[in-house]
Amino acid sequence: MDEEAERAIAHANEIFEKDVGTWDAESVIRPGPEASPVPAKGVARNRRIAGGRYLVMDYASDSGFEGHGIYGWDPARGRYTGVWVDSTSSAIARSEGTWDPATRTMTYETVVDLGTRSVRYREITQTQEDGSLLYRNLVPLPQGGEFEMVRVVYRRRA
Repeated sequence: MDEEAERAIAHANEIFEKDVGTWDAESVIRPGPEASPVPAKGVARNRRIAGGRYLVMDYASDSGFEGHGIYGWDPARGRYTGVWVDSTSSAIARSEGTWDPATRTMTYETVVDLGTRSVRYREITQTQEDGSLLYRNLVPLPQGGEFEMVRVVYRRRA
């Protein structure tokens, strides 16, 4: 790989630097549109690996939920990619996304295969003015539109 390509990859991965650290999380999960919200608190520990090429996220909540994700820039696809596994399923969620520097928003289109059925949803993480992160998990509705299943506010631990 030439030097210019290496610089482009390094620049693409620099956006993950703002996510490194330990974050306290307050989440609200709604299992369905008519379901009552379920609050939870958790901790995310994010670090970069492989020379800064990937962001690794380890998450655990007081509800017993645990998850692990790896995210990075895929130069062949020209997009950010990621995988996520957690304690709710044996399936691996695969994501492809884009970064919008103007709004400081990472948007992933995610798919997870559950047996013979594929479930697609969007994940949006926006860096707020105060440095906190707002994560939203949006699931498509059969009649159209989207439903916000998960909302998490991450605040960096001092």
